[in-house]
Amino acid sequence: MQLSFAPTMDRVELQRRLQQLLVPGSLLDAPLARSIDRLARSFARYAASYPLPLWAPGLVTDNEMRSLTEALLPMAEIRPAFDRLLARSCRFTPLLAGCYLHSSACWIDFLQRLQPPLPLANPAVILSRLAENYQARERFLFSLMLPHHYGGGFDRYPLQSQWLSGWLKERAKILGGIRILDSACGSGEGTYQVAELLREAGYSGRSCEVHGSTLEEIELYAAAHLYFPHDPQREREYRARTAPLLGAADAPRFEFYLDRVGSAPEREPYHLVLCNGLLGGPLLHDDAELDAAFAGLAARLLPGGVLLAADRFHAGWRLRVPAERLCALMEKHGLIPFQVPEGIAGIKR
Repeated sequence: MQLSFAPTMDRVELQRRLQQLLVPGSLLDAPLARSIDRLARSFARYAASYPLPLWAPGLVTDNEMRSLTEALLPMAEIRPAFDRLLARSCRFTPLLAGCYLHSSACWIDFLQRLQPPLPLANPAVILSRLAENYQARERFLFSLMLPHHYGGGFDRYPLQSQWLSGWLKERAKILGGIRILDSACGSGEGTYQVAELLREAGYSGRSCEVHGSTLEEIELYAAAHLYFPHDPQREREYRARTAPLLGAADAPRFEFYLDRVGSAPEREPYHLVLCNGLLGGPLLHDDAELDAAFAGLAARLLPGGVLLAADRFHAGWRLRVPAERLCALMEKHGLIPFQVPEGIAGIKR
């Protein structure tokens, strides 16, 4: 059975569940200490020969700084040590390939992109602090897996929400219950937002199930627990937005679970599946993966169920994976495309 969580704000339960995912306490051991020593010597050589100001928070960097840093302190020396620490930090296999640690061209690129910023440039000191301090390690891991540029936030697809509001109200006149999946839900804002639309449409909450699924454990935890240790303001705003919904006596039955979009479904099918910000973009555009994704999404729908998918990709991705190609894949897997004001949509035969 997939890893799953129902939302809770209970602090004791939050920490109990988090320790299902992360290893507490100090992780400093002899192999890691040797890696830290090697990095310390490399950074000392870099600092002694680097002719420009060393990185600090707020420094404006340029191409010369980046190229010199990569030549004198290559990411190939830094990345393996951090990978080993992060692998030991988690009780699961973290998906590091797409995070800043692997996508940054050089060390100061990584330091510039990470938010909140690390306080200093020395990777050996940073690694040592992370190994010894569980809270610092937790914040670092969440900042890697939930960076600001990933599609978090409410109201990202307003025209889709407007259409969906009308569809839900019409459907509520006929049937009172509904099952909804927000597939590839990320940090969960879209999942809670569709639940808000359910309440506005007049559904009785306890007859409604609203699920969110994601491939990544840290996203799953953040979505279910509205938990962002690296971004307290985001956490406060998120919890304030969802408090009326989660505190209602007739709130929908929420569940967040670990799932791959293109896998065979393990749950009962849904009346509505959302899959926003994924199909045809940087994380999922390969022909075989797209085909598997549409097969999996179609399999998650009841006959007559609706799939909605929107995105905010730039024009390059839209040219590479046009809407016509996505609609053709819907038809291949038993969905009839229809027009909506934002994104694409299909109804299952």
